[in-house]
Amino acid sequence: MPLPAGAVRDSHVTLRAFTLLAGVLAVVFGLSFFFSNRGIAQLQQARKRVDELRADITRLQAENVRLRSEIDSVKKSTYAVERIAREDLGMSKKGEVVYMLPKPAAKNP
Repeated sequence: MPLPAGAVRDSHVTLRAFTLLAGVLAVVFGLSFFFSNRGIAQLQQARKRVDELRADITRLQAENVRLRSEIDSVKKSTYAVERIAREDLGMSKKGEVVYMLPKPAAKNP
């Protein structure tokens, strides 16, 4: 049984209204996504933060490798212990004379 002409026309009008409403909502949601605080700007900030954290991880891993090698050197060599005692702690052997120069004062801007 075929539908009456008025029902077909009403279904087309309803379909067009629904399509128009869906299009308007899509545009509104799209604009709010791009220009809101939680949109593209926040995504870019999150990516930048991830890059900064990866750089920090790389730097800290390199520092860990350096510190591990320094620990191994101190464990294996008395020369390394003497060097640290002299340079960092200002120590000397019995009978040695150590001349310590003052460090230059930091310039205040």
